[in-house]
Amino acid sequence: MNCINCGAEIHSKYCSECGQRTSVKRITFKEGWYDFWARIYGFDGLFPRTLRDLTLRPGVATRAFISGNRTLYYGPVGYFFLMITVVLLFMSLLDVDLMVFLKSGHGISPLHPKVNSDNSTVVSRILGFVSNNIKIISFLIIPFQAFCARFIFFRKRGFNFIEHFVLPFYILGHLYWITLLVVLNYKFLGDAIPNTVWIVTSMLFFGYAYSNFIGDQPFWKTFLKGVGILITAQILFIVLVTVFILLLAIINPDFYQLMKPSNNP
Repeated sequence: MNCINCGAEIHSKYCSECGQRTSVKRITFKEGWYDFWARIYGFDGLFPRTLRDLTLRPGVATRAFISGNRTLYYGPVGYFFLMITVVLLFMSLLDVDLMVFLKSGHGISPLHPKVNSDNSTVVSRILGFVSNNIKIISFLIIPFQAFCARFIFFRKRGFNFIEHFVLPFYILGHLYWITLLVVLNYKFLGDAIPNTVWIVTSMLFFGYAYSNFIGDQPFWKTFLKGVGILITAQILFIVLVTVFILLLAIINPDFYQLMKPSNNP
């Protein structure tokens, strides 16, 4: 039997040359739905398996990907950006404004802002910048996490700098499922979950993920190192961003005036 796409001889469910299915049925709603999930996005068992294993054993799934298994799990970069896109689309469908949502997590009410509050003004401007550049900012933190893992906490584990990108991509992408639940809670119950809840959840998941990523050290040791990677990377990121802003303020004084809170009532 020859492949309908490339003409190569095939002996299995899929063509070994181009991946074309051997059995192709007439176009129906069911067939179209299958192609949508299985062919376009490659979710024929791949995504559910990735979702399951990143929840139960994220470190093991990461080691499998690093070791060369590229068909068992969804790619880390693709998974990361997929989840960001899903969250933003989900918020758009629910008519949840990202800026307002971020403010609620920091205890800032857009309906009842604090008068003459310099801190609230600065935080609002920062959150406005974050909401407009959420994908870039979420992506930029990952090199810092990889750096901390490779050169500070797990220097002798045998993974190179680029390989240390894989687990943070998976972790941060997977944490967006929590964001979806928070958005649902915010939309339908009106409750703003404090930002500290997200921080604690991230710390716990980072610790757990690294504890089964590095299997030759005690659980609590690798757990604390995972938490340390998250905290240290955040500090380095904030320091670098602060230095960058100060340099901009020195080079362009108008930038400082833009960020400076207003003293007018």
